[in-house]
Amino acid sequence: MAVPIRVVVVDDQPAMLTSLTRMLARVPVTECVGEGRDGFDAIRLVETLDPDVLLIDLLMPKMGGIEAIRRIAGMGPRPRMIALTTMSDDETFTEALQAGAAGFLLKGSTVGEIVHAVQVVHEGEGMLSPELVTRLIARYTREAPADIPELGDSDAALLRLVAQGLSNDEIAEQRHLSPATVKSYVSRLLARTGCRDRAQLVILAYRSGIAVV
Repeated sequence: MAVPIRVVVVDDQPAMLTSLTRMLARVPVTECVGEGRDGFDAIRLVETLDPDVLLIDLLMPKMGGIEAIRRIAGMGPRPRMIALTTMSDDETFTEALQAGAAGFLLKGSTVGEIVHAVQVVHEGEGMLSPELVTRLIARYTREAPADIPELGDSDAALLRLVAQGLSNDEIAEQRHLSPATVKSYVSRLLARTGCRDRAQLVILAYRSGIAVV
């Protein structure tokens, strides 16, 4: 049996914290190893427990999620971090992306959506729920086009598929390639564009006009 993905959950709302930990306990692929109420808790738990994934609320007292994400990202590649948001503030979402979040989930996501997100970011990919992709498109297509390195037809086609929210497995199936090959191509695309993760690739695709609404 596979070892469960070790997750720390941080949220200042007791009901939300309980709901998330119960969701993670309902499936064998995840294990909640720690709970916290603010950014200071998040940093302490990451330092002491070394989890695989951190689920963290963005708006909390004492130290918010964005600052905690920024500090934890500076500590090393682990854990992969998923920001929990209501998306009431696009600027907050953008700041979390820039701070180092690898995934974004809306509060109220189903257990299946949460577990899927944890698995995806644990495997090294970025994760945006469809609702968040829609918000990104609405926000960034209003802005000036981004300056990006010139991409060949193959890289541009790959970027469009990433912008559609497809996983490596889904891209592999569509392009008749192995998932490992697609992962290698995405890594190369990240390096060529200077993007940190798939979320930034999505933004870049729409701002540059490579992907259109």
